Amino acid sequence: MKTNNIGLRISALIILATLFISPFLFAGEPAGKDDLKPRVTVQVDGLTCPFCAYGLEKRIQEIPAVEQSIINLKKGTAELIPKEGQHIDIDKVKAAVIAGGFTPREIQVAVAGQFIEWNGIPALSIISTSREDKKVKTIYVLKDNSQLKRLKASVKSSGQKVFITGIASEAPPLGHTDHHPYIVDIESFHIL
Repeated sequence: MKTNNIGLRISALIILATLFISPFLFAGEPAGKDDLKPRVTVQVDGLTCPFCAYGLEKRIQEIPAVEQSIINLKKGTAELIPKEGQHIDIDKVKAAVIAGGFTPREIQVAVAGQFIEWNGIPALSIISTSREDKKVKTIYVLKDNSQLKRLKASVKSSGQKVFITGIASEAPPLGHTDHHPYIVDIESFHIL
């Protein structure tokens, strides 16, 4: 008889723990303070020596929005941290890598913005400031995946601030000849 009571108590505790923890899991990935810092990380082919890293860093520092760059020779990556209130343009990152004599590959973004519908498509809208103190709007289309479904379920309203990380790639033309945004395959998100 005591064995059944212990089993029931353990089952009840597991159910209660699941009910308590599940809302936190559903709201997005837990994030530390450093996890919520915007950045762009690009995989760079041909990055093999300190001299290469120095040359690439010089090119990256020419991008106006870049505050700091961290070159990792072992991983073959360049991580770019933006200046306060600014956003790093992925096209400029790719151009800097190419100008340095390298090939840009996978690009990961970690950015904060507003979750919106853009032309009927889920997207992230980022408003930043240029060097000339002009407002600049950047749109990232969000790829349909399990994380996007979780994000949609977690967002209370259009325009809510979120922080996402994911792989960015060029989106196919979406009917606008003047602007082809990047599409982000969300890896994780955090509601702000």
